[in-house]
Amino acid sequence: MVTRTEVAKSNCFAGKILYVNLTTGRMWTEPTMAYAERFLGGRGINNWLLYKRVKPWVTPLESANVLIIGAGALVGTLAPCASRLSVDGKSPMTGGVGSSSSCGYFAAELKFAGYDHIVIQGRARNPVYLWIDEDRVRIEDAAHLWGKLVSETVSSIKEERGDDRIGVLAIGPAGENLVRGACIIVDQARAAGRCGLGAVMGAKNLKAIAVRGKGGIGVAEPQRFMEAVDRAWGKLGRSESARRRREWGTLWAAPVCNEIGLFPWKNFQDDYVEADRLKRISPQVYSEHYQVRRLGYMSCPISCSRIYEVKDGPYKGLICEGIEANDLWNFGGRLAIDYPPAILKAHHLCNEYGLDQDNAAGSIAWAFECYEKGLLTEEDTDGLSLEWGNYEVVIELLRKMAYREGFGDLLAEGSKRASEIIGRGSEAFAIHVKGQDSMEPMRACKGWALGCAVSTRGGSHTRGANLAELYSGLPKEVSERIWGIPAVPDRHSYKDKAKLVVYYERLQAIVDSLGICLLCSNWGGPDQLDPEDLAELYSAAVGREITGDDLMLVGERIHNIEKAFNVLHAGFKRQDDYPPLRFIEEPIRSGPARGEILDRAQFDQMLDEYYEIHGWDKETGWQRKAQLERLGLSEIAADLERSGKIL
Repeated sequence: MVTRTEVAKSNCFAGKILYVNLTTGRMWTEPTMAYAERFLGGRGINNWLLYKRVKPWVTPLESANVLIIGAGALVGTLAPCASRLSVDGKSPMTGGVGSSSSCGYFAAELKFAGYDHIVIQGRARNPVYLWIDEDRVRIEDAAHLWGKLVSETVSSIKEERGDDRIGVLAIGPAGENLVRGACIIVDQARAAGRCGLGAVMGAKNLKAIAVRGKGGIGVAEPQRFMEAVDRAWGKLGRSESARRRREWGTLWAAPVCNEIGLFPWKNFQDDYVEADRLKRISPQVYSEHYQVRRLGYMSCPISCSRIYEVKDGPYKGLICEGIEANDLWNFGGRLAIDYPPAILKAHHLCNEYGLDQDNAAGSIAWAFECYEKGLLTEEDTDGLSLEWGNYEVVIELLRKMAYREGFGDLLAEGSKRASEIIGRGSEAFAIHVKGQDSMEPMRACKGWALGCAVSTRGGSHTRGANLAELYSGLPKEVSERIWGIPAVPDRHSYKDKAKLVVYYERLQAIVDSLGICLLCSNWGGPDQLDPEDLAELYSAAVGREITGDDLMLVGERIHNIEKAFNVLHAGFKRQDDYPPLRFIEEPIRSGPARGEILDRAQFDQMLDEYYEIHGWDKETGWQRKAQLERLGLSEIAADLERSGKIL
């Protein structure tokens, strides 16, 4: 049990970081403000603590790895879209930084209970869950929860505590069975996906964290803050980008991306789906036939999530939250499923099992193509016929992966490791970045491709990839103001794309650290919240003046921490910042972007420019001492120097 220390609510922080050692049962706290000025909160503080507390020789699934949960700095206030939770640890997928984000109510409950972050150390001897009831923090037995699905776990904890408002994050069978692509599910339906952090949680014998807070979060300058809130809500209310998501959720992107060559088909054998086929799983189909109601989380003016119900067919009675654009890419495109209820079912099972759907679909798509090419047979696949579009097989493989049963045990390793295990030339069909399965097509939009390839967490479009290439006809002054370029070049051009990537790396680090939804920032549309909007909200909330440029500098600092972690822990160099070979060697086969491919020489030039902007070495991709010292990261420069991995 920890003793509550009253923290004056003179700013937007709860004030404390909670440490829990599962091996010894010891708990203690330290002040959040010791880190806030340099790293803001959320992802920023998480990754600094991760860097300081995990040594390079620690493997992801041993007790010396840590799992860090952090609510964004503005969570708990009335700032729009401030509901995000960051989760960080060393990744079982890449061996480097494992970093994720989720919305829901958990982050606000954590701050209302008096904590900004939780650092989980060690490993419990038996299954446990952590119960936080303000100053009363206990490690509880979870033997009765082990083996349960996520929804069963959440319901059981709420029933035990007699409080339906408890925030719960939990793992399912996938995390318990150390599936490398296991994720953590927040509030039953929101995934802290990618990177395998559910497996890190499972390796600690930690089934769930439950929290209930009854306090509040203040701000330093209430009147100024509310004026900034009103302006931000008004900006989002006028935004065409926000209106589109309010109407369709993230599904609106599917037909748009298909027309520009950004929709994966059969494990990226193509990046375009025949239009009539795509109509069967279109946003309109889900809206008209399956949607029950819209859903939003704390301080959200958009409510882009949905509740869906299947009313007939083999999955009759299924009710689930979702789905997102990723579901259409993963199941509708990569696996060629065109039956909407099956996509809903696969999405629901990923939530229940605690499987990251991007990684799961990547392993299954690899297996399907290997089967198609004759590299795998039914003797390998437990008698299953891995034919494109066979949703019953996909659903069975999700179960097998979660429980590491039979052929699922191989798929649970991710496509890169699975291909290395069986060989037979199957490595060519493992589409991954830095070891993590990638769901992003990369041939049509060159800046998007660069952002996905250099992503610190591997295989991700939310750590630098841009959506600016989707927009055309923006006024010159808009491009110059936001990105510092006269205009966004054609999506097939390599020009100025490195500048876009660096801008969004910094912005995305900021929004994750503040706890703002990325889709409400100008990543989701140039008419949404920009660094100056965020700086005004944060300045009023914390009582310290900070500009948009100041925030972007913090974003650069956070990105460099993650970069250094990857260099020290995973040995990543320039060769790890390239896209999968398929995108360099095989052009898009059909659709309006037919023939598009990533030219290796031009990608190299773009990568050179990217390193130059960061101040990193072009030959190795390593950081430079002077650049790290400029960012106030002399400790990291010294660590890299001792390891011989800095210039």
